Amino acid sequence: MTTQQTAETKYINANGVKLAYRRLGLQSGIPLVMMMHFRGNMDFWDPALINELAKTRPVILLDNAGIGKSGGEIPTTFQGWASHVIDLVDALNIHQIDLLGFSMGGGAAQHVALRAPHLIRKLILAGTRTSKTPNTLRGPREIFLPLANSVTEEEFETAWSRSFFNHDSSGRAAAKASWDRIFSRSHDRAPHLSPEVSKRQIEAYDKFLSPHSDNPYERIKELDMAVFVANGDNDLLIPTVNSFEVSQLLPNAHLHVYLNSGHGFLFQHAELFAKHVTLFLDGNDAGDRREVALKANLA
Repeated sequence: MTTQQTAETKYINANGVKLAYRRLGLQSGIPLVMMMHFRGNMDFWDPALINELAKTRPVILLDNAGIGKSGGEIPTTFQGWASHVIDLVDALNIHQIDLLGFSMGGGAAQHVALRAPHLIRKLILAGTRTSKTPNTLRGPREIFLPLANSVTEEEFETAWSRSFFNHDSSGRAAAKASWDRIFSRSHDRAPHLSPEVSKRQIEAYDKFLSPHSDNPYERIKELDMAVFVANGDNDLLIPTVNSFEVSQLLPNAHLHVYLNSGHGFLFQHAELFAKHVTLFLDGNDAGDRREVALKANLA
């Protein structure tokens, strides 16, 4: 089986933009498309998660426009990020996907689902939130700013570790183990996004935080597909209460919170999260979400 460490980088012209992507896992079935976090690219997915997911389904990783190995320029709206994902899927002649969005990628994933609901079978929102609501809680700036401004790989690793994992011995060990796994792919890598270029991502996120009729919160009832919302119990970047809120606002969602973990719960608890994702995606239909949630809680 092709893995995160061995998958070949491929390129396709998607509506005039050269986008980089990788396909791994099973050759048949509905693919799970993965949308990445702030300043990351497809090299920064933890293989412990990706390889486990790929055992049960096709997985597609991508670099959005202006990121990693893709051409073009980073759009300054999440609507723009969503457009490139839809264009990629269309260029690959895929007619239905499951979609996982992590962190900022989760905000953009909601726009994919709003713009192309026919395309999305099931949606997974990991360590993320919907657009600004009356109850939105923002994380402390002293956590976000080092992540936004770090320049060297060492600075980025330190900021990533502090913002994604708990500040205790268990959290530090989980961060180190995840970082080492991420860099177990030693060839054909792209570096994390530079602080200068990532300002365009921050601009897109700021617009997501401004009330607008086209943002997900204002249109949340349109997202009637089955949604799995997940987070750690101590997310410092996007406080966990925001995940609880979006799970309550969505018409067909359930929430699972992973103990003793933060924003990077899906890397720290990679095997368990992949198991829960598989339970969710392999459920018969949206109506069995209570059973899936119960099984996840008992796992």
